[in-house]
Amino acid sequence: MTNPVVKCTVDQCTHYMPGDQCMAAKISIYNEETGTSDTSKDTQCKSFHHRKTMGDMLGAFHNANIGGSLSAAFIEGTQITPVVECFVNNCNHWNDNNVCTATNIDVFGENAGKTDDTDCKTFEKKK
Repeated sequence: MTNPVVKCTVDQCTHYMPGDQCMAAKISIYNEETGTSDTSKDTQCKSFHHRKTMGDMLGAFHNANIGGSLSAAFIEGTQITPVVECFVNNCNHWNDNNVCTATNIDVFGENAGKTDDTDCKTFEKKK
């Protein structure tokens, strides 16, 4: 199974790359503190790391997708595709072993200052 293509508009995150790409090696989608999700607002990207200083950039380096970032920047038509683990087990795209089965995911968080300010817009509640 291939990783979903991630569109990320959380431009305050250290992993954000122009073109709405995420240069993290792995992102983790969780429920909010309630433990369950009814809407995308109840989800969050736990890999969010607020970008305020150069120290923040260095602090997030352990989760950087260096190879993907370089190939996406220099090879036409390539997209960074981080590994996506999802712990939102009432999402239609969730599968065993916390695998996201969506082909694309959209992480949103305009002017995010903390993890709670981010959402997985691809969330669809299981029926």
